[in-house]
Amino acid sequence: MQMDWIFEKNGYTCGVRVAGVLVRDGKILLQREENGCEYAVPGGHIHLGETLEGALKREWLEEMGTKICCQRIMWTEECFWEWKGRKAHELSFYYRIALENPADLPDDGLSHSHKDNSRIVLEWVKMDALKDIVVYPEFLKETIFHPDAPMRHYVTYA
Repeated sequence: MQMDWIFEKNGYTCGVRVAGVLVRDGKILLQREENGCEYAVPGGHIHLGETLEGALKREWLEEMGTKICCQRIMWTEECFWEWKGRKAHELSFYYRIALENPADLPDDGLSHSHKDNSRIVLEWVKMDALKDIVVYPEFLKETIFHPDAPMRHYVTYA
């Protein structure tokens, strides 16, 4: 059985996450809880012994039912926040990606069901609308408009 790279130690929950930034026709694919209003870039925790790109490809196949190509790493993030009453520290890696078959996730204005968690909805969001919603990581609201900028590292506190 594969284990996610997430653990608890000295009052902290720590993890390593990888996410895929998919942009098409001025929209970005984001996920949110079914009745929620906070968005995030789709991805998940890597397994112990798994590469970042391998984990991202696995997560997208499991959660979106589609195969992807990892084009380049865009951002890294050290994020500190409170989660379930504990301090959390997560290392996140954001890759620009492409679908092997774009028809796997149509950009038809409809929400798409998450294959791995029925409480999660995938949604194409107009990039111009990002300023009006809560989205994580928050730096996405600015950096998404500069996809070819050099890779950048962020440290965030929520």
